[in-house]
Amino acid sequence: MFAIKRELKLNNVETSLMRGNAGFKRWVYNFGLDLLTTSWSFEDIKASDTKRLDAIKKVFTQVTMQKPEYAWMRLYPSTVYQSAFIDLKKAFERWRKGLGGFPKKKSKKKGDSFTVYKTAGIYPKKGEPPLPFTNRVVINRGKRILLPGLKELRLKERIDFICSSQTFTVSRTADKWFVSFMLDTEKIPPIIHPVEKIGVDLGVKTLATCSDGTKYDMPITTKTAKTKLGKLQWHNRNKVLGNKKLKIRASNKAREYYTQLARQHSRIANIRQDTTQKMTTDLSRKAYVIRIEDLNVQGMIANHKLAQAVSNNCFYEIRRQLTYKQAHYGTKVELVDRWFPSSKMCCKCHHIQSMPLSERMFVCEAGCGNIRDRDENASINLRNVPLDKVRLA
Repeated sequence: MFAIKRELKLNNVETSLMRGNAGFKRWVYNFGLDLLTTSWSFEDIKASDTKRLDAIKKVFTQVTMQKPEYAWMRLYPSTVYQSAFIDLKKAFERWRKGLGGFPKKKSKKKGDSFTVYKTAGIYPKKGEPPLPFTNRVVINRGKRILLPGLKELRLKERIDFICSSQTFTVSRTADKWFVSFMLDTEKIPPIIHPVEKIGVDLGVKTLATCSDGTKYDMPITTKTAKTKLGKLQWHNRNKVLGNKKLKIRASNKAREYYTQLARQHSRIANIRQDTTQKMTTDLSRKAYVIRIEDLNVQGMIANHKLAQAVSNNCFYEIRRQLTYKQAHYGTKVELVDRWFPSSKMCCKCHHIQSMPLSERMFVCEAGCGNIRDRDENASINLRNVPLDKVRLA
């Protein structure tokens, strides 16, 4: 399975509709979160979070939505609030398992999103699954997409094939709206990879150096965009987007600035994402076994001298992309023990010597004549590391 994400082309009325759905989902999520945390203080009630949320959902549909002041909720699809309760259940399940932090209230400042899905289908008998494709939305070729419970919307980029999906997630980044959906298909991995094994050394000055001599750099446009972001923040350092406690409404200039700020953050993120996606795809198409270091990214970010470079080069994101692309391209990603001295060891005679970060060339002190770039030397060592020092990602 893989996802498709397209930008929506909306007019003012459609934008208001998207914001309304996102606000409805946000309100329901925060409503359920408040009631669930409050219910923990009730005595003589023993129930799991799932059962409590099911009871809260009944209260919401049978009591809250029937009140006259909440009549506006009936303007939006029921799947919006249903998906909000589903997301809240998943958030608490992750928190209980230690996979995430305690769920926080959703805020309009951190972006809008909501999920709709098609529930109607042809069921042959009660309790049996629906007939295939009867509970799915068919998406035709072109620049239009029908969202269940809403309307047909325009896309900025066309879809070149006929497909179908049941669930659609609409999200906002800066002032742009996107729709994403899953396809029940699988990519056919390549049969042959040109390179059997490759070592990849992630660095600060160079994004990645491979054992076959290939190098990948973060584009200069990232630095330019970050410089522009810094100037934008400095010139508008005193602007405040209103104050609810003091009942001060945000000015139009402040709204315009925060929109520009979000656009610039989005541009930097898109440049990094584009670079890392192209690099990991190229590596996955080229090599069958990809070996990278098991880096302690959190510890490296704690060093204030390296934090910016490490964050800019997306070390963990590269590892994540290489890992999930194993199924797409038939590769095998192996992690090398973080204590393996790949940068300090000579790739020819295996002599280990001290190598401070200021030295960019590796000159073997044992006299074997190995003189090469330190990142290239490290990538060759990663490729040739013993099997007892590697594990699957």
